[in-house]
Amino acid sequence: MRMSGAIRRRADGWRGAGLCILVAALGLSAVGCGGRSGRPSRARRPAADQAPASPSPAMPAMSQEVRDQLLDGALDVLSHLENYDEKAAYGQVFDRLNQWSHAITGGGAADPWKPDPLLLKLPESLRGAGAEKALASAVFNGTTDISTLRDQRWLADVAASARGPAIQDIDVAQRLFAWTVQSLAISSDPPMVPTESTPGTRWFQPGEILLSGRASAAQRAWIFLDLVRHAGLDGVMLATGDASQGTLRPWIPAVLCGEEAYLFDPGYGLPIPGPNGTGVATARQAAEDPAILRGMSLPDRPYPVQAADIARLTVLVPATEWSLSRRMHMLDRSLAGARRIDVSVDASAVGERALAALPVAGEATENGAAERIGLWEFPWLVQQRRRASAAVVDAALNKELAVMGVTLAQADGTSSGRRMVRPLYAARLREFRGELDGTDGAKAVYLLARPGNQQIAEALGGMPPPQADATKRLYEQMKEDATYWLGLLTLNEGEAETAVDYLERMTLQAHPEGPWTDAARSNLARAKLALGERAEGVRILREDTSPQRFGSRLQADQWEKNQP
Repeated sequence: MRMSGAIRRRADGWRGAGLCILVAALGLSAVGCGGRSGRPSRARRPAADQAPASPSPAMPAMSQEVRDQLLDGALDVLSHLENYDEKAAYGQVFDRLNQWSHAITGGGAADPWKPDPLLLKLPESLRGAGAEKALASAVFNGTTDISTLRDQRWLADVAASARGPAIQDIDVAQRLFAWTVQSLAISSDPPMVPTESTPGTRWFQPGEILLSGRASAAQRAWIFLDLVRHAGLDGVMLATGDASQGTLRPWIPAVLCGEEAYLFDPGYGLPIPGPNGTGVATARQAAEDPAILRGMSLPDRPYPVQAADIARLTVLVPATEWSLSRRMHMLDRSLAGARRIDVSVDASAVGERALAALPVAGEATENGAAERIGLWEFPWLVQQRRRASAAVVDAALNKELAVMGVTLAQADGTSSGRRMVRPLYAARLREFRGELDGTDGAKAVYLLARPGNQQIAEALGGMPPPQADATKRLYEQMKEDATYWLGLLTLNEGEAETAVDYLERMTLQAHPEGPWTDAARSNLARAKLALGERAEGVRILREDTSPQRFGSRLQADQWEKNQP
């Protein structure tokens, strides 16, 4: 066993592009789980902060078949990143996307893209210098654009696997919300709106959030709304208060199904229950029936939003600088079928549809509906904080994601008898895709990420004490992470008894103050309920001290009433 260079490079390997993009199937050598045959390619890697040289205008027109091959080749890398060496693929994806982009823009076809008017509502401090020029560019950036596409590929995979057999829009939304809450352990960092006393440190991109398996309420909302979009639905953040008076406050996500906006609270980990505690409440129902939001209150904790607060909600569309850009708009129009990723957002159209689903929409239209639609600032704030507090973000990323670079040998059928894999990273990506079983499935690779003490001791042999100590901590972290995720995976597969063993004995009892304590308790309660031990599940929920504790107590109340 050995530790990969990604660990030694520490946090610098996680910023910008997040995880380094790995080698493509386009003429590059693959390692590990079976490489894909590729087409001839250039291996140059442009500097990340430089635009590539545009092909000569005299270049002959590129056929549709060649354009499709360029796009398919670039996206194939993003679909199976765990299979490849990481040195050259970044440039491969970058190069092919820009060749494809030039072929599209150089062909004289009409381009319907235009800047979204909602951009002008963002403070200049969030838009950043040169935002308008960057948005209008058809040239893909060598770092942030590729990592963004990677993240959206993972989110699309999760959306496809987590929705399961659900068909109705509201059922799809509920399954995606359940995945978000159960799969992303709650954290208080970063806050929805940072302050001087709570500035936040975990200003992660979506892919980093997915890999870490941890999220604040704001990050859960961001991931949930992205999943909803990839499932073909529209979702927005709702805000209370009044922007003109400086009292606007982001509240919770709403998913648009038909002509209604259904409410989900990621901080409490619960959908807002509908009338009489059934189904999911709509914004109109919550405004008309005060009992709906009062039902989210506890004797010692009133729910912070009540019916009177949502008579005039504001819509905040979750669009980013990438999803509003010209190049992502071009790409979105060409992604279909198996390569489908929703990378572009028509923010104004989504905002108008959402506003029509809110209370007193007609009155609001007559009195200036435009004032009630804007962009959700949190995703833009993430970029601002990453620029302003790079060292802080780097430290947080390294603490949680350095473990993804640990490399182990795995037996296989090759002449050498083994291959090198990054088990935790590979298992996460395969779980995102729903590839759970078999020798290369997520379950088997999570098990590989749990080496025995003797294996760890052998790996540490000969290392200087400081390096050995740091490496040992990474192996221990990898084992803890893999054990917890196996518990969650087996629970979601209906293997409640196995899940209890992972979550209770191997996580909570083995590491009572570990990083997964709160999340393991919450999911252990679900496992106990699945085994018919309702009273034990209720007891566990009532002991929750995490930021989700109020939702856990409400869930316990529902279980005591024999509600699912």
